[in-house]
Amino acid sequence: ELSTSSAAMLTHRCDSCNAPFQQSALSVHRPAHARLEERAAGGESFLVLPGGATAGAASLRGDAHLQAHAHDHVQLASALTELGRTTPEQGCQVPLCADCATFVLRDLEGRARDVSEQNATFVAALQDERRRAAAETQLPSDLARENARAAKEEGAVERELADLLAQQLQVRAALATLAAERAELDAQADELWQRANCAQLAAIERADGELHNAQLLAHCNRELRRLKATSVLDDVFDIWFEGAFGTVNGLRLGRLPAEQVEWAEINAALGHAALLVDTLAAAHHLRLPKHTLHIMGSFTKIAHNDEPKALLELHGSGSLQLGRIFSGTRFDRALCMFLQCVGALVAHARRSASDSLGEAPYRIEEDRIGTPGKMLSIRLQFNQDELWTRALKYMLTDLKWLLAWSSQVTAVPKGESASVAASPHR
Repeated sequence: ELSTSSAAMLTHRCDSCNAPFQQSALSVHRPAHARLEERAAGGESFLVLPGGATAGAASLRGDAHLQAHAHDHVQLASALTELGRTTPEQGCQVPLCADCATFVLRDLEGRARDVSEQNATFVAALQDERRRAAAETQLPSDLARENARAAKEEGAVERELADLLAQQLQVRAALATLAAERAELDAQADELWQRANCAQLAAIERADGELHNAQLLAHCNRELRRLKATSVLDDVFDIWFEGAFGTVNGLRLGRLPAEQVEWAEINAALGHAALLVDTLAAAHHLRLPKHTLHIMGSFTKIAHNDEPKALLELHGSGSLQLGRIFSGTRFDRALCMFLQCVGALVAHARRSASDSLGEAPYRIEEDRIGTPGKMLSIRLQFNQDELWTRALKYMLTDLKWLLAWSSQVTAVPKGESASVAASPHR
């Protein structure tokens, strides 16, 4: 039991800031809220009161002033106990100093304000909700009309959806039809392209064939022109000259006092000349009008058409000099007839010769040949060897001109016959 003087002023430390402070009376050993809870549970209230009172429990219960003061202390202890319970995050337990108690009170006042504001917000929201609910309950007809309109729109949308589904089915069927048609058209297009490719390939092959034929034709035409320009007769009958002598294939025709040519060579040259005349006439399908040649090489003969069996020798011999004293020898007559055959060919060629070819170099008149004012006889009898050799050279020159004419003109088609008229001897 404590005395009144010692219990009146007790020094304690704040549980929050550990600052010393004095309290008039306070239970010891245990926290105030624990002791107050035990006494409240047991129905007892015991406090140490200042003033030096040493009386027991019975005298304290009788004193009204002390009882009122004890009641205040009990309320304060209960408040502090509740404060300790509700503020665990502050770590505050009684006893507290005045400053800490002020800080706790301010924190509690702030929390009270926050709670009041939240309460006001909740109250306002509750009022708004009540007003909205009241407004909704006050307009049932509007909601019905809205529901009816929504139902009507829903029906329209459902009908539109049904129409769209039907259209979708139609479109799918149309797409299937179009796909089948496209497949058919693709097959037809492939077939057409294949046929077009075949046709193009055939056209290319045909064009290649035509080009090949055209090139072959051009080559053949060139070869034909070359062959036409090439005179076979020029190659077979090489007419040229050797000094005062005219030559046929290298055989001299004529005689000179200083250079006696064998009659075998002269007869061979006459045989080549006769073969040339006969070949030209046959190549151009011409028929000599008065005479006929019997080609027999160096022993060629000639006959008049009126007397076909009266053959005259177109060749001479070494005994010919003995017959010069007799007129109209057979050899001279044969030479004259042969010269007339050459004149007939020249006359025919003159009518079809081109301007570039010109006229025959020498004129032929009966048994004479040469230029105007200087005609030479072809006869051997009573003639000089030099003049006779020159006349034979002139005759070979006209045969050379006939070869050039033959290479330029076109042969008369086979089956058509042309008669060589007698030359208008000048």
